[in-house]
Amino acid sequence: MKIVLNNANKDLVNKVIEYGGERVYECFQCGMCASGCPVASDTDHKIKRTMHQVLLGLDEQILDKKAIWLCTTCFMCLERCPQNAGPTEVVFALRRISAEKGIIPEAQIEVANNIYHLGHAVTVQKGIKLRDKVKAPPLSTAGSNKKYIDEIQKIINLTNAVKLLKIKKDWKPKGDEVIACD
Repeated sequence: MKIVLNNANKDLVNKVIEYGGERVYECFQCGMCASGCPVASDTDHKIKRTMHQVLLGLDEQILDKKAIWLCTTCFMCLERCPQNAGPTEVVFALRRISAEKGIIPEAQIEVANNIYHLGHAVTVQKGIKLRDKVKAPPLSTAGSNKKYIDEIQKIINLTNAVKLLKIKKDWKPKGDEVIACD
């Protein structure tokens, strides 16, 4: 079987390269990347398929799916790739392209808002209450001091992340009634 890529959408692969996936063309589909992926067997995230779809310019089959957001970014695919094609960097690039199109799963928006407002990807209020209950030393984290939250917000504000990740200034965390720096 012969695959002709003359009509492939080059815009996607060019954008992936621009956003850090410079070595995507090195992928020769050996599948070593997928063999070590910790989420591949339980999710729709199939890095070998994603690399192939990028090379074919199949943006609608990648960007509208949640699969690229399921990657744990453990870099196992990068470690196993004999071509050093940078599959993790390709996933990062695809997430950025997806975010620019406004396609971000709600869970990622919540994580971004948690980090911006609390200094954590998830709320830790239950753990703090449990520590108080058993008289364990107070939990000292990025969210323990308003100064650290201010620094996190300052860094994020210097990027395009507030717009891309839909960070809201009036955001309230779900679940725990958490207020940073209580």
